[in-house]
Amino acid sequence: MATGSMAKNSKKLKKLHETHQYYSRKVDEITEERKKDRGYGSKEILMRLKKTKLAIKDSIESLKKKLELTKK
Repeated sequence: MATGSMAKNSKKLKKLHETHQYYSRKVDEITEERKKDRGYGSKEILMRLKKTKLAIKDSIESLKKKLELTKK
């Protein structure tokens, strides 16, 4: 039973990594665009993307700790 849960968490961890990479690319793209457009709209989008990216990173770390506890 624990093995199934571990596999499910591993898949979730992989999905979170992929999502984090997506947001990293988007943050990089918006940062480049901000060199030309310093408007508030682009700043607001960038801030929202960075907050989302950080939340995903926190979820990844939390899930990693959970997986480490499950392995023992």
